[in-house]
Amino acid sequence: MRTEEEVARYSEMLERHVVSKCQKCFGADPKCECFKKYRFLSSAYEACIPSDFWEVERRDIDHNEEIFDKVVLKYISKMKKVLQKGYSLALIGDNGVGKTCFISYILANAIKRGRTVYYTTLPQLEHDIKLGFDKSNGSMQKRIDWFLTSDFLAIDEVAKEKKAKGKSNHFMNVEIERILKQRYDDGMPVLLAANIDRVSFLNSYGSTVKSMLLGKYQVVQMDEGDHRTKMAKQMAKDMEF
Repeated sequence: MRTEEEVARYSEMLERHVVSKCQKCFGADPKCECFKKYRFLSSAYEACIPSDFWEVERRDIDHNEEIFDKVVLKYISKMKKVLQKGYSLALIGDNGVGKTCFISYILANAIKRGRTVYYTTLPQLEHDIKLGFDKSNGSMQKRIDWFLTSDFLAIDEVAKEKKAKGKSNHFMNVEIERILKQRYDDGMPVLLAANIDRVSFLNSYGSTVKSMLLGKYQVVQMDEGDHRTKMAKQMAKDMEF
């Protein structure tokens, strides 16, 4: 989770390097593309979307393309209905199949449509929630609560702890159920990503969460194949290794 101070510093940097150096308006026209870029980058940074995926375009997708076209693009095209009904997505599959990329693409497009978003991982979410317990830093709890009520909430690496046999985290089990139940009841969309199979995923957090997942969630199984190996090859090519 970014602090307000971190966001302010990043926004100041954008003003210097994006807005002030605009060769079209020189930072004088709020309707110029430089301001649009400034607002998007600032929002993406504050929302903690992984920066590798801020400016992904359709032509960059070369794995699980059918799912991207039939699920991700369709979900974005129906955003008004998604927000009205609280329709959510859960992408499941092995590491490197594109789950984080697809979720980030949805969040980036939501920002461009004037929506608030927040991306986190389950381990990071646990860390941030526990930081809020510190009474000497009351603003932290308010900030995490504010992030968790964004128009779109994305939680990556869900059920990661379940892969370790016999391992359980009662605190986060309760927190996940609380967060998902609140957003479900309020009709607020959630984007989830998990590295386990469909059956294990549906049963990860008990009957209440399973009922919600079978309700307003489209659970999508991603095809196998680690696209990161392609990235490694591209890096080797670019760096002439």
